[in-house]
Amino acid sequence: MEQFDVVIVGAATAGSYFARKLAEKGHSVLVIEKLSKDLLGRRLDIFHVAKSDFARFGIPLPEADDDFAFEFTGGRTFSAFDRYPKINNYHVVGMHMHRYIARLNSWAREAGAEIRYGAAFADFIYDAEARICGVVYEQNGERHEVAARLVTDCTGIPSVARRKLPDGYGVENFEISDTDKFYVTLRYVVYRDTKDYITTTRGWTYYKTWEAPEGSADSAILGVGANFSYDEGEKVFAAFEKAVKLPRYSVKRIERGTTPYRRPPYSFVADGFLVSGDAACLTKPSAGEGVTASMVQLEIAAEEIDRLLSEDGYLTRARLWPINKKYVEAQGKAFAGQLATLIGAMSSTAKENDFFFQHDVIFSNKTFAALGNGEPLTFTTGELLRMAAIMIGGVLTGKLRVSTIRSLLSGMKNGSRAEALYAEYPAEEAACNAWVKRADAFWKECGSMAENTVN
Repeated sequence: MEQFDVVIVGAATAGSYFARKLAEKGHSVLVIEKLSKDLLGRRLDIFHVAKSDFARFGIPLPEADDDFAFEFTGGRTFSAFDRYPKINNYHVVGMHMHRYIARLNSWAREAGAEIRYGAAFADFIYDAEARICGVVYEQNGERHEVAARLVTDCTGIPSVARRKLPDGYGVENFEISDTDKFYVTLRYVVYRDTKDYITTTRGWTYYKTWEAPEGSADSAILGVGANFSYDEGEKVFAAFEKAVKLPRYSVKRIERGTTPYRRPPYSFVADGFLVSGDAACLTKPSAGEGVTASMVQLEIAAEEIDRLLSEDGYLTRARLWPINKKYVEAQGKAFAGQLATLIGAMSSTAKENDFFFQHDVIFSNKTFAALGNGEPLTFTTGELLRMAAIMIGGVLTGKLRVSTIRSLLSGMKNGSRAEALYAEYPAEEAACNAWVKRADAFWKECGSMAENTVN
């Protein structure tokens, strides 16, 4: 039987990044990918990465006439009535997904990682103590067995390895169901008048809709996201076009995809196992983006696993546990706070949304900067008192419903509670069960974005 230090299931962005980070440290890494090399990364064409993240995570820059599409700086986010813009100054790089993943695959192989395409994960191999010690995969109609000290699931929403885990193994094996997804439709359009050409972005949070560059001077991407289904997104987009005057355009093509929209597993590690990327629901709560969000966790994991692989002994859940704790401190706590806050903050009418934008209640430059950077949503006592006074005035003048204020305040309170809860994430595996009981009760009380969003 072949033997590798690490087997990674899935060769897209997360799998490629992790393979590179471990291989460059001298470890033997095998990546198995069910798709062919030509089909990998074809789900969508264009995706965005903040320019600063290339240096932050040490990932390769795209190149002109290949995977590079465009660069832009700045954008604006508007109210439901297309007013009161909030400004951001993000420097963003747009890339062609299929070609950039091919670049990341080559980058991983340059460091020594091996990638096998058309190789579909079938099952785990277990040792005499019922602990994971390898994988079985199928390629060209044949089954192959590979031993490994660690197996990592980077298969995206299908989570084919994580969902194969036995109940109670150490990482939750839930399915990312239809109600746990955000459904995204992208219209690649051509604007008819030169005055309408764009070089930055515009967004409308109420409709979960945005406009972004496409790469060609006359073209743009009109995106809409929705809970429940693509059909629901089309209803939202129709309402958006009635409320916001868009430039005249023709549609070149339409792409659709989904992203996880739920809390991640409480633990990313189990005996001989790690989950990351969309399979671990590691996406920004404000946008559903996950490419570099998962790299925060994988950078931590690479350092910890490099140390552990140099030591003798099986990689138990307890030994891998610091990956959980360090990730929660680095990003997980902030994301939990954002998710809990947004569940309450998004329950408003169009008029109420416009009022909030006008008066910088939640929807402010500060808030959008925090959401974009993945930072906690924190407000000073003075800011909270100012918002409270504005909301009371809104109720007295009939511009806000009491139920909306209750939902908003509940969201803000739950955001703080989530950060406090995750700040107490156990440093050791032994304390996990008690913390999980508290976390289960908290998220049940919060509900979900799908349950609480009302347009």
